[in-house]
Amino acid sequence: MDPQVSVIIPSYNRAHCVEKAIDSVFEQGIAEVEIILVDDGSTDNTGELIQRKYDSRVCYYYQENQGIPGARNTGIKKARGKYIAFLDSDDFWLPEKLQKQLNLFAEHPEYGLVASCCGKIRRDGSYQKHNRWG
Repeated sequence: MDPQVSVIIPSYNRAHCVEKAIDSVFEQGIAEVEIILVDDGSTDNTGELIQRKYDSRVCYYYQENQGIPGARNTGIKKARGKYIAFLDSDDFWLPEKLQKQLNLFAEHPEYGLVASCCGKIRRDGSYQKHNRWG
């Protein structure tokens, strides 16, 4: 069965932070999710980390460096989900983010895209939510 959501994570030399991004997807509580990590030519240990910690739970693809758009396009080509979600390798999602967005699609079948605001993590570890676009 195809996943409901394909989460595409482009990454370049982000072994030091990509785990938090991936783990935040697993914390969404959605069973039908496919995680696609496109390693865009990393020279650090990103590949070893992904294969060691996540084995087949993360679809890992290595390519020569093409930049973030190229990595996202590779992920889109590999995706099998009904919906596609993008997550940068140095970011993470709050719990229930995907479920809230899936609920919007269910309530509004005319929607073709759903986006959300973001927040900042300050150096002291505090979280600042952004309530507007810009």
